[in-house]
Amino acid sequence: MITIIKKGPDTCFFSDGIQLARAVGKEGWLDSFEEKAPGVYRWIRRLPASEAGNKGTAKMRMELRASYLPDFTMVPGVNYDGNGWGTFCEYTSDRYHGVPWTYGWHRSSVAAMTYSEKTLAGRTVSVALFGEEEGGNSCQLYSDREEEVHSLVWPETEAPRTLFLYRFGPAWQGEEKEMDSFTAWIVLEEDAVPRSGYRKALDAAWEQNDRKRDCPYPPERIWELGIAYAKQLYTKEPDGFCGINIGLAWENGGWEKRKYNKYEIGWCGQNAMFANALLCEALRTGDKEAEAMGFSVLDSWLEMARVPAGVTGSYYDPGQVRYLEACDLGTAGLAYFEACDLTEKLSGRILCGEGKKAQQTDSADPARIRQKAARYYEAALEICDFAVRMQGEDGSFAKCWHADGRTAIKDGTVGAFLVMPLIEGYRRTGKESYKEAAVKGLRRYLKELKEYGYTTAGALDIFSIDKESGIPLLKGAMALYELTGEKEWLDGALDSAWYLSTWQYTHTCHFGPESVLGQTGYDSFGGTLVSTVHEGIDPFALCYIPELYQLFKATGQERWLKRARAVWRNGCQHISDGSLVIDGRLRPEGSQDESYTVTRQGKRGIASGWLVAWPGSFRMEALRRLKNEKDAASLWS
Repeated sequence: MITIIKKGPDTCFFSDGIQLARAVGKEGWLDSFEEKAPGVYRWIRRLPASEAGNKGTAKMRMELRASYLPDFTMVPGVNYDGNGWGTFCEYTSDRYHGVPWTYGWHRSSVAAMTYSEKTLAGRTVSVALFGEEEGGNSCQLYSDREEEVHSLVWPETEAPRTLFLYRFGPAWQGEEKEMDSFTAWIVLEEDAVPRSGYRKALDAAWEQNDRKRDCPYPPERIWELGIAYAKQLYTKEPDGFCGINIGLAWENGGWEKRKYNKYEIGWCGQNAMFANALLCEALRTGDKEAEAMGFSVLDSWLEMARVPAGVTGSYYDPGQVRYLEACDLGTAGLAYFEACDLTEKLSGRILCGEGKKAQQTDSADPARIRQKAARYYEAALEICDFAVRMQGEDGSFAKCWHADGRTAIKDGTVGAFLVMPLIEGYRRTGKESYKEAAVKGLRRYLKELKEYGYTTAGALDIFSIDKESGIPLLKGAMALYELTGEKEWLDGALDSAWYLSTWQYTHTCHFGPESVLGQTGYDSFGGTLVSTVHEGIDPFALCYIPELYQLFKATGQERWLKRARAVWRNGCQHISDGSLVIDGRLRPEGSQDESYTVTRQGKRGIASGWLVAWPGSFRMEALRRLKNEKDAASLWS
């Protein structure tokens, strides 16, 4: 139990006689602390009544000093234990040339939040401080002698340098506004999960800003728009390869498909999952064009993009040397298993899985359909076999390989994407080597998350701490829990979901009418930051909505349903119905921006204008995976 004791102008917080933190008072101002929940305090600093005629001040510092040098620190979505993993420009350490970093409130996924923890007397205690939505302030987190300093600072400041995209710029300070009242939130945890003691703070912040937000389209329309965009991006190359172009950009006075790095089987291109969505559309409506496109894409990757390592490649760009990525392979493995199932349904036949026999139907060409489905199944198993063959002694998988299977880049949690097809391969075949490799790999990566408090190298164009590398941990752990019912995997899924939650925006950034996002009414709540290097916000979390839903069902914890719902609302913004005009440019049906600039990494309040493929694929995957779940209906409404 936490007790509060005043010491002169300061206010100290104790747990079982141990001082956890000290709120530093300010002469001439009154501090009050209202406990909203156990360990959660609203800290208000006001001018006393005798100073009512005083307009206040534009400069304020609310400082909370944790009574330890920490084992782990975090500014969520910005700085994980000092960063430094990777090769790109980012905030590192807690200071720059001896001067503590000052971060604008919008940098962090929770407004101006700082977090630190320490193991004391056999238990982990933690301290968090954050501000209010649109607080107009900044935060600092740094060590000073034997204490860790958490502070909120007015006016908004970014110093001693401002992080732009891939570079630092000059310091920045916002407009000074006199105020007579300032608010901060303190969250203290007396027995926290190591490297994850921020859970209570994330919940507290979520409750402040979670409110009803409507989805712009019903799920049926979302599906139609996704199919429309998939068809627009579908391309048949002169050499016969058929694929889904990675996206549209504004060039030469119009929207044009990308002319380089055009096709990717997973990640940003999502060719295999888009192909499956087209097959689903054929099943749903009898759309023969969608069926032909889906089969052409799936077949092209197997016939024309296969690499010497014995699997389909990650990219198809003749003349360009590209790596074989674990992220793409994991996605492709799952997609080809699903493609086999969809082919069965389209042909009215049962073809896949051990112990199953084909049943004769009236198919026009049953032998061809049987061969096609079997080839998809074989392609998925090839990826499983590749994963078993390439797995390290410690259970890890490389980030990427050369086309012949030689390791190109070894490090990065992103290798965990290969766990997913292994689990599905075991479920379908009963092959123990698949399960053993999946269990060994996932245990290794979940242990890494527990030890370091972050995951790495999932954003394939950026080598840093990021969000995307945590996704296969959640997906893999939930899949193993569904398969085995073992608590180890449910615990691993919870650890992964909490980590991913540190990247999810819990507040709405407001933009002026002069900005694109101000004009469109874009709401940042529920979106996710990309990485410690790239602080744009995107809807990539769409791809793990099904796992958040499964976690809700497995635990009964409604927070996961709420977070999934917020992801969906956020990720359905800026989808064009064919009449959407942004920056004077009419956008094609089903298209959507890849990311949005809500921080000062560039000009705040702008949209990328890069109408990439993957958001539509992720939305359609979530819809088809959860279509038979009654409780999931609340996600889309």
